[in-house]
Amino acid sequence: MSFTEIPIIDLSLAFDPSTKPQFLLDLRHAIINIGFLLLKNYESLGPDDETLANVKHQAQDFFALPDAVKLGCEMIHSPHFLGYTRLANEVTASHTDWREQIDLATELPAPGSDEPIYRNIEGPNLWPDAEAIPNFRPVILDYIHKMTRLSTVFRGLVMESIGLSSDILDGYFKPNQQCKMKLVAYPDSSALQGKKSVTLNDTSATNQGVGPHRDSDLLTYIYQATNHTDSLQVQNFQGQWITVPNVPRTLVVNAGQTLEAITQGVCKATIHRVLTPKPGSGTRISVPFFLTIDLDSYKSTLEHIPAEIIALKEVRDGKIKDWAVDVGFQFQPDVSKEPVGYAVFRNRIKSHHDVAQRWYPEIYKQVMSEYTH
Repeated sequence: MSFTEIPIIDLSLAFDPSTKPQFLLDLRHAIINIGFLLLKNYESLGPDDETLANVKHQAQDFFALPDAVKLGCEMIHSPHFLGYTRLANEVTASHTDWREQIDLATELPAPGSDEPIYRNIEGPNLWPDAEAIPNFRPVILDYIHKMTRLSTVFRGLVMESIGLSSDILDGYFKPNQQCKMKLVAYPDSSALQGKKSVTLNDTSATNQGVGPHRDSDLLTYIYQATNHTDSLQVQNFQGQWITVPNVPRTLVVNAGQTLEAITQGVCKATIHRVLTPKPGSGTRISVPFFLTIDLDSYKSTLEHIPAEIIALKEVRDGKIKDWAVDVGFQFQPDVSKEPVGYAVFRNRIKSHHDVAQRWYPEIYKQVMSEYTH
């Protein structure tokens, strides 16, 4: 049988020699056989309760701003796919995502005109008007700093759990590596009545907050800021949807396609989705943070993964049934043949049609042709 629940991993056990071996075994099980876990006791390395409360309040304040202020930092103005996305203006698995969000990242300058086109994924943020929301920028930058620190340590523990050295991934990162994050608002279904999709000819009757997908990054960390308990779901290897509980003082952690690719498929990028919150439950606020690698990474998969770890992967893969799930088309990174940025850039083109058509019209046509035929 495949998994039926999401395990809770206690990070504090990783730093006690007497408990670390069991911690690594538990982490290995989660990262190979599930691809998802709940992480607790992370505060010494990452955000504390005050930091999380600040982020939640800034998210709520941002989404409550007048449309004119939010649209002032709309993603359409950014060739770097950063900024605000209005409700029902993003597509996953060929359907509209009924959410609004703002994409943010480690603050970096724009790449030069002579650099590879995929490097345009990185660049400066589009910030909302500081007069309208004065604490937004400092709170977000503080959160990115703390989450970058946490994710740097945790990636090493993931490597240890599969029998590799904790620093083996260091070559995939550059100084001041840009990490990504979002503030996401999922209105409940009663608030969506009568709303129209900006991008497609579908309605909120799909119940799709965000459609089935695999993340493209290395590792994702999700702060579930509101009390909703039945929106985020993971699909197990028999095709069943397993709800990820909203346990106080935990972060959801999941593997992305980049991690799966460079670990020879050992670390599993599992399909997941978000359902529209139930009527009357209010808006769900979620804050995903994405640990990304150097866009120029062009390397073979990690070598010397122990045979017993590969055997665990093969046992897992033997449980995967031949069921059909529509995740739409996703470009998958192949770091043995091309820089990882190539796939990441094309996935952004596919998801944000309006931004792509404005800044990259020829590439947009090519991408649309590739994934619709």
